[in-house]
Amino acid sequence: MVFILGACSTTKYVGEGEYLLSKVIVDSDDKSIATNELKRNVKQTSNLKILGFWKFHLGLYDLSGKDKEKGFNKWLRRIGEEPVIYEDFQTKRSLQQLEIYLQKKGYFNAEVRDSVSFKRKKAKVYYFVNSKEPYRYQNVYREINELPYNFLSPFQEKGEMSDSSLVRHYVIADKINSDVQLGEKVDADVLTKERVRISKLLKNQGYFNFSREYVHFVMDSTNKDHKMDVFVGLKTPDESNIIKKYRINQVSIFTEYDPKLIMLNDKKYFKALDTIQYEGVEFIYREKIKVKPDVILSSILIRQGELYNLKSVEQTYSRLQSLGQFKFLNVKFEELAGFDEDEFGSLNCIIQLTPHEQQSYSVELEGTNSSGNIGFAGNLNYQHKNLFGGAEIFDLQFSTAKETLKSSQQTDFSSSEYGIESKLSIPKFLLPLLNAEKFRKSFNPKTVFSLSYNYQERPDYTRTIADASFGYVWKSSKFLQHTLNLVELNFVDVKNLSDDFLESIDNLYIKNSFTDHVISTSRYSLTYNDQNINRPGNYNYLRFNIESAGNSLKAISQLIGSSEKIDYDDSGSVEGKYYDFIGIRFAQYLKSDIEYRFNHHINKANTMVYRVFLGAGLPYGNLEVLPFEKSYFSGGANGIRAWQVRSLGPGSYYSDDAAIYPNNSADLKFEANLEYRFKLFWALEGALFVDAGNIWAISKKDDRVGADFEFDRFYKEIALGTGFGTRVDLNFILFRIDLGLKLRDPALSSSDRWIIAHRPFKLSQLTFNIGIGYPF
Repeated sequence: MVFILGACSTTKYVGEGEYLLSKVIVDSDDKSIATNELKRNVKQTSNLKILGFWKFHLGLYDLSGKDKEKGFNKWLRRIGEEPVIYEDFQTKRSLQQLEIYLQKKGYFNAEVRDSVSFKRKKAKVYYFVNSKEPYRYQNVYREINELPYNFLSPFQEKGEMSDSSLVRHYVIADKINSDVQLGEKVDADVLTKERVRISKLLKNQGYFNFSREYVHFVMDSTNKDHKMDVFVGLKTPDESNIIKKYRINQVSIFTEYDPKLIMLNDKKYFKALDTIQYEGVEFIYREKIKVKPDVILSSILIRQGELYNLKSVEQTYSRLQSLGQFKFLNVKFEELAGFDEDEFGSLNCIIQLTPHEQQSYSVELEGTNSSGNIGFAGNLNYQHKNLFGGAEIFDLQFSTAKETLKSSQQTDFSSSEYGIESKLSIPKFLLPLLNAEKFRKSFNPKTVFSLSYNYQERPDYTRTIADASFGYVWKSSKFLQHTLNLVELNFVDVKNLSDDFLESIDNLYIKNSFTDHVISTSRYSLTYNDQNINRPGNYNYLRFNIESAGNSLKAISQLIGSSEKIDYDDSGSVEGKYYDFIGIRFAQYLKSDIEYRFNHHINKANTMVYRVFLGAGLPYGNLEVLPFEKSYFSGGANGIRAWQVRSLGPGSYYSDDAAIYPNNSADLKFEANLEYRFKLFWALEGALFVDAGNIWAISKKDDRVGADFEFDRFYKEIALGTGFGTRVDLNFILFRIDLGLKLRDPALSSSDRWIIAHRPFKLSQLTFNIGIGYPF
C-alpha cells in the first residue's frame, strides 16, 4: 500500500486550470505569536499529512476510479480526503482574518501580505506577518474619580455606576485577580475573560440577575506611543433587580423527578407526591425516599436564608453527580414577586433529581493485556447503588482469566487466575476520633472499603493473594484527585515452586521475594488529569504515589514483646532476624514513583505523546527485599517494547543461563517514551515510537553483577528501543500490535551496546507485542 500510494499522482483529480493547494506557510517576525494560533485563522489549508510529509488520505482518494457510483470507488473516497483546490478568494479572506486576529491581540498596526507560487498544478501560499510593536496597558482604571479629564463623555459618565455603589466596590477590591494588568498586551480575548470573571464574582456575592453584558471597557491610545489606557466600566442597568442581592427563601428537592410521567399525566403525577420537612428543606417524593435526606443535604450547599452564590450552585451540581445516584439533575431558581422595595430579593430553589435503577448486573467477556501477556477473561459483576439507603455503592465481581505468557526464550506457557473482589464506597468521611466536618464540606470525600481474594496458577508456582483496604478518595479541584489508603493489608502465599524455576534463580535476594509474606501499607496517590474527552486537544496527566509498609506491624510486634525468628541462607548460616504477623513474615519498605504524560494534539490526524516515569523502592528492616509484586520491572507492551516483559535489566546484568521463566525485577525504575500516532483509514491507526529506560537494584544484598545503581554508570545502562505499530480503534475497545527493535542493549559489552552498528538486521530481532488500549 505504501508503494502504491506513493506512486499515485496527487493531482489526479485536479481539473484544468486548477491547482492543488500543496502547502500553507505562515511566517511572523514576532516569535511570541503562536504560529498554530495564526494558522487557525487561515481559511484554506492543504490536505492532511502524516509523518510530516505524506498525504496519505489524499492518496487513498486518488486510488479511486472515475466511476463515483462504483462501490469500491465510493469507499476509497469516503475514507480518503478530497484534494484541496486553491481559491484566491479564500486567500483574501485569510488575509483579512489574520489582520483581525492580530488586532484582537494588540497588534493594531500589523501588516499581512501573501505570496502564491504555482508549479506543476500545485500552489504554495505564503503569509508574511509584519506585526510591528504591540499596544500595552499604560493605566488601568476601575474608578470614575481616577479618570483623566474628558476620558468619558458626559453621556458615558451618566451611564456608569457610581464609585460609591457596592457593585463597583466588589470589582475594585478584587482587582488583584484580574488579568488586565499594567504592561500586559491589549488582548480582546483577555477582556472577554475579564467580563466573565467579574460576572461570576458578583453572582457569588448574591447578584442573581447580573450578567456580563453590564461589563464593558473604554480605551484610549491618543498620543500614547503604543500605550493604552483602559477603564473597566459597569453600566447602570435599567431594572433595579440587576443590582439587587438575592437570598434563598426556600429549598425544595424532588427526589424522584420523572419528566416522562409529567408529560404523560402531570395531574396524576403531582397528586401521588408526598412532602416532608427535614432541616428546613422540603423533600418531595413518591411512596418512599430512597436516599436518606441527610445524605442528599450533605451534597447541597444552597441553604435557606443565605445569599445566592453561583459557586455553591456549581459545587452542588458536582457533588450530586458524584453520588452516582441520579441520571439527570437540575437546579433552578424562581424569583418571588413583591420584593421590589426591599433591600434583598427572594428566590425559591427547586432541585430536580431523576434516580438511576438501584441494582444492576453484567457479564463481561474481554481480552486482557498484562504488560504484553495476552489472554481472555470473564467477569460477573453486581452493583447496588444505594445499599443501606445512604448512597453507598457496593460492587461485587467474580472473575476468571487465562493468559499465554512469553518467556525470555520466546516459548509460551499459560497461567490461570480466579478471583473475587468487593468494594463499598460511602459518601462520607469516616475517621475515628476526629471531627472532619470542615474538610468534608470543602472536598466531599468518599470512604472506600475493599476486600479481594485472588488465586493464580502457573507452571512455575501457584500464588494466592488476599487483600483488604480502607481509605478515602476526594477531589480538591476539577482536575486533581487524591487517594489516601490508611490501611492496606496483603497476604501473599507462594507454593508449588517448580525445580526448574528455583534453579533458574541463582540469587538469594530474588528467591526471598518469592517467599510467603504480609504487606501492611499506608499509601497516598495524587492524580492530575486535565483531559476533555468531549473535545480533542492537548492535555496533561500526572500521577504521584508514595507508600510505606511494615512499620505499624513492627511497632506492634515490639510493643507486645514478640520474639524474633532466625533467618537462614541456603548454606545454613544465619542470614538475619525478623518478626512475623500471624506466623507470616511481613515486608518493610518505603516506595514512591511519579509519572507524567503530555498529549500534544497536532491536528485530527496526528498526535505526539510524551511520557516519563521514575520510581524507587527502598526495602529495609524486617524483609530486606521488595516483595515480587511490589518490585519494578521493564519491557513488554507498556514499557520498553523492544524487550519482552521482565526481560530487561537490571542495569547491565546478564546471565549465560537465561531463565526459562522471566523474573527480572529490581528496586528502581526509569522510563521515557515518545510516540507519534497518526490516523490511517476506517478504524486503523499507525504509530512510531522510541522507548528508553531500565531498572536497577538499590539493596546491597542484591549481588547480581551490574545490577546495582551507580551515579557514574547508570546513564551508560539506558536501554533504547524503537519500532512501529498499528491500532484498530473500535471506540469500545482498541487492539494494538507493536513491533519493537533494540537499538542499544545494556546487557552487552560496552563496545557492542549500539546494536545497529554491530549486527546485521534480521526479522527475528523484532519483538512482537499485542496490547489492548494505548500503552500510555
